[in-house]
Amino acid sequence: MQLFTLYASTLIIFLVVDMIGISFIVKPVFERSVGDLLELKLGPAAMFYCFYIAGLLYFVSVPAMAEGNATRALLAGALLGLMCYGTYEFTNLSTLRVWTWNQVIVDCIWGTVLTGGSAWAGLTITRWIHG
Repeated sequence: MQLFTLYASTLIIFLVVDMIGISFIVKPVFERSVGDLLELKLGPAAMFYCFYIAGLLYFVSVPAMAEGNATRALLAGALLGLMCYGTYEFTNLSTLRVWTWNQVIVDCIWGTVLTGGSAWAGLTITRWIHG
């Protein structure tokens, strides 16, 4: 039951915060460079969120929960976020003519904060619910 709570709380936090961040931080930056290419496809987006959170739990949240260390979830989550979002951004920067350093910087910072914060919050909520 703890694992379900951890997954659900982390996913909900990640989704809600990401929707806000995409709307007000990421989207304006991306629209300036690749606005005509942007299109929301819900199926692939849903798959990303479900698998990304599963990976976040496997690599970060479950080990941090076993240690009882929410700070570890924050820091390891931030590192995982930087690595994952950085992989996407630097691949695009190296292969797409229209990609910009501004996109890379904004999205890497966003992924770092979002992933670390979601891992910390999901673990904190789970510990609060399950004692």
